Amino acid sequence: MHSIEMNSAAQQQTAPTPIARRLAVLVLLTINALLLPKNASAFQTSTPKQHRRFNAAVHYGNDKVSIGSNDIMSHLLLQPRRLSSSTTTSTSLHFFGKKQEEEQDKELDVISNDDDDDDDNKNIFSKAWPTLKIALPSFLVGGIATLCVLFLPLLADYYEAFHSFNTPSDIYNTDSTSKTAASNGKLNNNINQPVILFETILNDLNDAYVDDVDIQKLFETGVKAMTASLDPYTEFESRTEAAELEESVTGRYGGVGLVIRGGTNLAEAAKEDGIVLEQPVDSAASPLSGGNDSSNNRKQQPRNALKPPVASSKDADEDEEDIEITERKRARRKSMEDGVRVVSAFEGYAYDAGMRVGDKLLAIDDFDILPTTSPDEVRNHLRGDPGTEVQVKFLREGEGGKVNEPQTITLKRAVVHIPDVKYFGYVGDPRDGIGYIDLSGFANDAGREVRFAIKALQHGSELMAMKDGDAPKPNEDGLFVHDPTKLKGLVLDLRSNPGGLLTSAVDVATLFVPNGSDIVSAKGRGFPEILYRSKTDPILSPNTRLAVLVNDQTASAAEIVSGAIQDLDVGVVVGKGRTYGKGLVQNVQDLPYQTALKYTVAKYYTPSGRCIQSTVYEEGGRGDDLLTSTSEEKGGPKFKSKKVADKDRTVFYTAHGREVKDGGGVEVDYKVEPQKASPLEIILLSSGTYSDYAAEWSKTHELTDQFSVDESTYKDFQRFVEQKQADGDLKLEVFYDSQLKELSKKLKASKFDSSKRMLESLRADIIKDVKKDFKTYKTEIIEDLEQNILARYLPDSMLIERGLQSDIQVLETAKMLKDGNEFDSLLARDQKSVEKGLLSNAVGDSSIDTASSVTPEPKLQTRW
Repeated sequence: MHSIEMNSAAQQQTAPTPIARRLAVLVLLTINALLLPKNASAFQTSTPKQHRRFNAAVHYGNDKVSIGSNDIMSHLLLQPRRLSSSTTTSTSLHFFGKKQEEEQDKELDVISNDDDDDDDNKNIFSKAWPTLKIALPSFLVGGIATLCVLFLPLLADYYEAFHSFNTPSDIYNTDSTSKTAASNGKLNNNINQPVILFETILNDLNDAYVDDVDIQKLFETGVKAMTASLDPYTEFESRTEAAELEESVTGRYGGVGLVIRGGTNLAEAAKEDGIVLEQPVDSAASPLSGGNDSSNNRKQQPRNALKPPVASSKDADEDEEDIEITERKRARRKSMEDGVRVVSAFEGYAYDAGMRVGDKLLAIDDFDILPTTSPDEVRNHLRGDPGTEVQVKFLREGEGGKVNEPQTITLKRAVVHIPDVKYFGYVGDPRDGIGYIDLSGFANDAGREVRFAIKALQHGSELMAMKDGDAPKPNEDGLFVHDPTKLKGLVLDLRSNPGGLLTSAVDVATLFVPNGSDIVSAKGRGFPEILYRSKTDPILSPNTRLAVLVNDQTASAAEIVSGAIQDLDVGVVVGKGRTYGKGLVQNVQDLPYQTALKYTVAKYYTPSGRCIQSTVYEEGGRGDDLLTSTSEEKGGPKFKSKKVADKDRTVFYTAHGREVKDGGGVEVDYKVEPQKASPLEIILLSSGTYSDYAAEWSKTHELTDQFSVDESTYKDFQRFVEQKQADGDLKLEVFYDSQLKELSKKLKASKFDSSKRMLESLRADIIKDVKKDFKTYKTEIIEDLEQNILARYLPDSMLIERGLQSDIQVLETAKMLKDGNEFDSLLARDQKSVEKGLLSNAVGDSSIDTASSVTPEPKLQTRW
């Protein structure tokens, strides 16, 4: 063992380094290229023509040396005494030259002239062969040299990986990588070493792991863990995820226009949980089997669970676990009974064909939907090439007491366009001229849709003015001119808008900001600094008051639009507090095998120069505290994050000199508290209780034009909720259930029986307090119930329009725009503020046209 270590050390001292080996190869290649003959004819051999000339010269007794280079040695050996000294010297001087060939051509032209004419027409390849003999070797030498330069570093790394385990280049040693990088002052970014190691690990696991392994799943797990250590937006997208990402970007897909929901694959879930699924009585599928003995029906304790102060009671633990298993089985059974149902039917597609919310899908063409069928399988059968037809068999729960009977409808697949503008119209009396646009995303057509909505609202306001006798005035040519000022105000609703594409955000902002205004800029380590500037006049008139409605879920591209409008003082931002605060740019890079990588490439900055990113992310994973970074409490080796402190936020100024800050999203200019949702409302909505009651209501009622939830319906709904609670299908204490269960286990383990009884009393008190919300929030619950019942009959646009009538934030914003005094005071201008603001800033030249027809550079599929 000692001799082996000494030999290894000696080899390390005498063996050349990888850089030295690579330089040596490059030097040899260079010397070889320099020593090549400069005259190309040096590589030539005798051609068939020269052979004929040589034979002719011998035949006629020519005593001169007039032979090809390939036959010179043999000719010299055959006739050594026929060479004079001058002839020898001439041969040595012109062996690689052209003089000898010229002399041969002159002497033999008469002899072989006739044969040459025939051979020139017949032997084209023979003429090109000397040139090819030069080009082919040169091409091969150059290709080999290029391949060596490209792959020699990788081969050297492979050699080091498997033959130099203890060299200093080994980055995976006992010391922390972060410590090594900190001591060296730079990161070791040799990408070949991790690639080789990752490939080796996968090969070893695939070849020798005790059981069969899914290499694809292992790879995705490893890559997703790697990207998760950077920030929450950097992700590897599998084939399915990449397709869904593409749909969200384009806003289009081939299908019928249905949104469906259902449980996960229940058969697989039952196998994983060890639960025996019981077949529902009314299901047509064959009974399912699953589960093993009771030993497999044990829920494992988390590794970081706190140990009880005394020995735990096995019986108590088993009782708790049995209750949890029973609850899971009930949830699985309910999911099987519900099946796959329609959540939304798009107008212009499935809705127009007759599909409605709540319909239970039974079959797609010849594909029967079983209790264990997942929504993904159903979706794959519904989608297909545009123009093809698909038959959908569904069950609609009886209307007005009718008997339930399956129905079959034929839907035609089309390129389904998912609109970003869900609704546009007027708030309150249309004659007030206060428009409203609900913008839910930023896909490719967001700018076009918002433009169309603004034009439609402006035209509608003009028509209203004409009806009131305010006819438009003709111009000098006697033509009536479009008057956009009839639209007095506009509410752009960006609440819960998660963002989208960069180009779409710029297109939307261009509709509101003045010509020549900066909209957004971006820069990153490998991302070219770029500025987007408006080059077109805004569609919205400067005399139209603009308000942007936001909340804490307004993010990304929606923050670009709201930030530009605020910084340029063309409108006010309305909401409760501030937006989400995502100031990062992601690029979507297509990868082989129809996968994709979405990763952060830059930060963006509003026109005032501020970055509204509210959280600072740092690379996590294997750090100084390996145990902590991989603990289950932190969800594995994830990124590190911290909020930007208020003291670290920098002040910037808008165009009119108003103060705004970076590092915390876009703060609102005009505060309006949203309608508060009670715990009971959230529980009923998240559990699907509203929609369940709507289905029951539709069995015994018919919708009328004067529909409303009266007192008897409301009491019936309360009884419905209490029955679901008694059956165990609804937990009114769900917000506190996990904490109560954990505390109950600890009290049992500690044998604190009196405290355990107090805990059960606490649970009952919580349920009683939640039920009080039926009275406290009666108006809000009735509105929610009406919306869910109407959702089974009306399209989304009509539901949004109806919901605006009770939306406090929308109504208060419209009131502010109608009055105008508060709006004008928020955007008041004075000379002192202008000197501080953007209006005094010099405009640079590094801008990009933001007209919708221009594609900005760089050509990245960026998501903001």
